[in-house]
Amino acid sequence: MVDVRGFYDGLAPLYHLIFENWDASIARQGAQLSALIAERWGRDARAVLDGAAGIGTQALGLLGRGFHVIASDLSPGAVHRARREAATRGLRLPAAVADFRALPMAVACADVVLIADNALAHLDTEADIALALREYFRCARPGGGCLISLRDYGPPPPAGTLETVPYGERKWNGRRYDVRQVWTWQGPRYDVSFEIAPRDGSERATVLTTSCLAIPVARMETLMRQAGFHDVVRIDGRFFQPIVAGSRPR
Repeated sequence: MVDVRGFYDGLAPLYHLIFENWDASIARQGAQLSALIAERWGRDARAVLDGAAGIGTQALGLLGRGFHVIASDLSPGAVHRARREAATRGLRLPAAVADFRALPMAVACADVVLIADNALAHLDTEADIALALREYFRCARPGGGCLISLRDYGPPPPAGTLETVPYGERKWNGRRYDVRQVWTWQGPRYDVSFEIAPRDGSERATVLTTSCLAIPVARMETLMRQAGFHDVVRIDGRFFQPIVAGSRPR
């Protein structure tokens, strides 16, 4: 996952440009996840392990709603920024640099393990994903569980197919940027590039590329059950991506 680490290290200073309004997204996602956690595991479920925290979008939202959050991410740059963003907001975010297949956290350390924003798709194989899911099962307390968000993939298009996802114009520090995502399909995997270009042409565009595995939501549900989670369900319309939720038996 060295390429993934480098990708997110490079993206960390600019990641907020993916969002039209990052602060609004932090608040919205925090509210959405808080509601899902309460419905699924009760209002006493307040300890969350964010195992793919990035620059803190979900962790900051949950901290702002009174949750106790511990975080980790593969990217040192992302972890550094997440800590800094939390401190800027008067919040405390304990965060470690770690591969989410081997988290440096104790058994049953959290009520809920959160892996958001399609992070598991960065792994190379389903065996890697299964390994990660067993780690989340280990970290969730009995009676708690896991929330995973991921893209809703259909059948992969022919190899070489290009798909472009424009985010549009973004403004930051008095400058304007064009931001887009480009997918290049390679069978069941695809290369994903973020392109962030200053509109005034004063600098070359920042282009960062990594790859993802197009794992269907239904397959993720199956892998969660095999990892030991019960009551595994798909949840649509409550977050910006489909969510798969599963509970660790008491």
